[in-house]
Amino acid sequence: MKAAAPSPWPLLLSRLRLASRAVITRGELDEAGLDAEGLLRSHIIERLDGAQWRPPGCEQVCLPNLDLESRRDEGFVGVACPSEPACWPGWQWLPVTALENYCCSAERVFAALRDRNGLEPLDVALEPTIVPVGILARRGRRIPVTWMLQPDDPFDAICSGLAHQLGGDGLIMLLSRSGGQLPNVCRPGGVVILLVPETRDGDLALWHALDAIDPQYRHARVDDPTAIFDDVVMEFATIPGERHVVRVNGHDCGGFRISDIKFVRLLLLAAARAAATDIEAGGWIEKWQLLGDERDHDIEALRKELASHPVDGLSAAEMKGLIKSSPQRDGRIRLAVDPRHLRFDDSLLSLRFVGEQQTKSRSGRRASMPGAEQLKQNLQKARQNAETLLKKVRKLGVPVSLKPGG
Repeated sequence: MKAAAPSPWPLLLSRLRLASRAVITRGELDEAGLDAEGLLRSHIIERLDGAQWRPPGCEQVCLPNLDLESRRDEGFVGVACPSEPACWPGWQWLPVTALENYCCSAERVFAALRDRNGLEPLDVALEPTIVPVGILARRGRRIPVTWMLQPDDPFDAICSGLAHQLGGDGLIMLLSRSGGQLPNVCRPGGVVILLVPETRDGDLALWHALDAIDPQYRHARVDDPTAIFDDVVMEFATIPGERHVVRVNGHDCGGFRISDIKFVRLLLLAAARAAATDIEAGGWIEKWQLLGDERDHDIEALRKELASHPVDGLSAAEMKGLIKSSPQRDGRIRLAVDPRHLRFDDSLLSLRFVGEQQTKSRSGRRASMPGAEQLKQNLQKARQNAETLLKKVRKLGVPVSLKPGG
């Protein structure tokens, strides 16, 4: 499996812990493996002129003293903090390119994260210290989401007034610095404080606020056929010719490793879910598309495999409840996961079936045990079904390819 491409969000969100308009140097971007020009084209950062450069390690955020001459031929610039006491002793010697500096603002960063978190625009003018992030339309509620660097006094009154001004079903206030405020607790008026996580995928984990507002949801979602498991991330990958990989919140669900048909059936459910951007209403498919039997043994087999691998924070019943049957009882099912939380690794482009390994001995020869012929026939039928299902997965937009010999 290929290593993930560098993500800008940990660096940008960490910088917003310092200021609502924070400086990032070219050296920091290079060290993080980020493309400065790409971020500029995406309007996530903006270029600053050299006169505005501030050293990233300076707690005073002051104009530094510069020595441009002493090591000019070596390509270095000396930087000293003029404050008393200084943020560091003496001179720091940085490459000249490190003085190329950029600005990441809360407005630009959270605008870029809006779609990633399923938010609608929130076009409203607020106080200079408050940034409108978006509107979270989930679980029958419309909740405005805003950001502050840190709580200002009187913070509770500010939040209450803001919730009233914006007229939604409460308020989610994101903070980069807690300032002693208790997060993930519902306050009067449906106000919830969340601390901004520095995740690589830019997921603000807004479901924490939804759970705080409605703490019974997590208990009810096991049996609620319309529920979505906001806190679940599922990854699909393969180690070609060896085994398949299904991870739930980073935990390997081992029952899918060598079962081609189970892996591909779950992959089809995930592909259908990912293709439907309507979080609440999308992702349903007719269960016959899984090419199972009329008694739904195939669907129950998937649920059983998920339930047999409980994940930290998820019970076996919750894992089983990830596959929902339609409340209309019309023969439809879906994977009850946020479509933005599904990951399809590039290794799926080199998929090989591994089920027939069950008919071989450790030496690699065909096993001659009783029932081996019947097992072989069952695996051949499962392989044919899996190949048919893979075609459906591709049509739904997931990059997957069955390699020769697979």
